[in-house]
Amino acid sequence: MEKTRNLEYRLLIIILLINIFYSYIFFVVPEVIIFSFVVFVPVSIYALKYTIDSKLIICMLLVELSIYLFYGIESFVLYSILIIIPVLIISYLIRQRMSFAKSAAFFSMILFVCILVAGILLKHFFNVDVASGYFNYIDLIKTNFINIYEEFIKFNINSKQEYTMVMESVNNVLYYMKYYFPAITYLLCMGVAFISIMSIRIVGNKLGLFKFNIKNIIYFNVSRKMLIFLIAIYCIHEFIINTNSYVYIAIDNMLLILMVMLFLLGILLELFMIKKVRNAGKRMLYIAILIFCLIFFQAYFIIVGFIDSLFHLRRKLNNA
Repeated sequence: MEKTRNLEYRLLIIILLINIFYSYIFFVVPEVIIFSFVVFVPVSIYALKYTIDSKLIICMLLVELSIYLFYGIESFVLYSILIIIPVLIISYLIRQRMSFAKSAAFFSMILFVCILVAGILLKHFFNVDVASGYFNYIDLIKTNFINIYEEFIKFNINSKQEYTMVMESVNNVLYYMKYYFPAITYLLCMGVAFISIMSIRIVGNKLGLFKFNIKNIIYFNVSRKMLIFLIAIYCIHEFIINTNSYVYIAIDNMLLILMVMLFLLGILLELFMIKKVRNAGKRMLYIAILIFCLIFFQAYFIIVGFIDSLFHLRRKLNNA
């Protein structure tokens, strides 16, 4: 009993120290939000092993109090919305023992909503526009690229036409980084959610709190409802005339998110086939197809991912 209690308090101290260290870095370099799983994992493990009890709540309140005292109300609100609320939600999800796919999908949406709410509050109450800051950052990248690499590219490319094509490609990439800002944000949320859930399950498995085999990630799949949603919004997309409308831009961003998901599912199917095939020659063929398509024909994975999601090929082939 005493040993268990000591372990509990040690874990709480670890949670407190990680939050203090992480919050300090977070307010200096906000980009470290993509590593927020380092906060999510120990809190979730505590909640899984014990519960979301008063000790954990007090620990998080101490973190909040220290942030308010040292960094001010703006940082307090920001950390509360982007870290504290998500960490309590993911802890609850883990305790409910939801499936990996459902946990990752739901937590991705929670993170995205939290970022959206934080952005709105910062703009209206603290006069900090996150979107404008992101766009200015992209413009700064463009300016730095032109200042540093323009002359180099100009003198190392054979023709003016090639130079123009290179500069147009750079401008297009930076334009789409602005245009797909919501989609990029959501995909980052997906990545953080996926890594967080997987890390919690791996650690939980080591501690005997979870039964989880990382090799089962290869069977990760999505519902057919996602495909219906994809087809529906694609049809709506094609009927919209005003391409500058917010609805059109929102649908474009949703399509990108869904395409990336299908792309990843297509890669998982190819990895599954490589694992499934015993013949060395066929395995090398699948690896060659995988590498070739990754370089020259990325749309192949979207098509394969769509077919896999529609017919659940990996599940059927695994049971065969």
